[in-house]
Amino acid sequence: MTGTETGRLASLLRWLGLTMVFVLVLQMAAVLVGSDWSEEATSPQITGPLVALAPLGFIGLLTCLIGSRLENPQQQVTPLRAVVCVLSALLAIGMLVAVPMSLSSGAGDLSQAQNIEQGRAAMKEARAFRDNPEQVASLGEQLAQAGQLAADASKDDKQRAAETMIDEQISQMATQLKRVESQKNRESRQRLIGGTATAVVLAIAFVLLALTAVI
Repeated sequence: MTGTETGRLASLLRWLGLTMVFVLVLQMAAVLVGSDWSEEATSPQITGPLVALAPLGFIGLLTCLIGSRLENPQQQVTPLRAVVCVLSALLAIGMLVAVPMSLSSGAGDLSQAQNIEQGRAAMKEARAFRDNPEQVASLGEQLAQAGQLAADASKDDKQRAAETMIDEQISQMATQLKRVESQKNRESRQRLIGGTATAVVLAIAFVLLALTAVI
């Protein structure tokens, strides 16, 4: 490859990298502007998109650095390399900040956590109701008065009908609670892998890129 061709390739890589960095800035601005900062759950909402966009910035800065190395292989520090170093350092700091933000959002949605607590409390009350013979007998009488049992239903029939009804409700609540808890656990694992772990790896990558730009 001749010097002219190398210069053209270096210029193309430089502008290609700068374009990707500019797209990253626009996307980050869109995430920040579109977030509702009055809500308590804003941090988890912006952490995920910013971490997901960070690889675009890494590729763009790396492309700029490669173009600069091709254009000025003997010169150790150029203005473009200094810009790459500074931006890489800033993005590394941003990824480090994103780690505790991602961990602090481990509790998930507040309404989801409240639903789980309410579901557990409801199941506890239902089991306590089931273990109380007087309340079960009262429910059996109510079922009979509501016409849900035969007119000549015995006391044992009323009790069995009440126990069956309570058991079905407890089973439904347990199934629903298990579904909500499973969803919360999946979201926590996804947040750990896609948010926290990715942010740590990207922070290391940006630090290495910043060092590479000035060495």
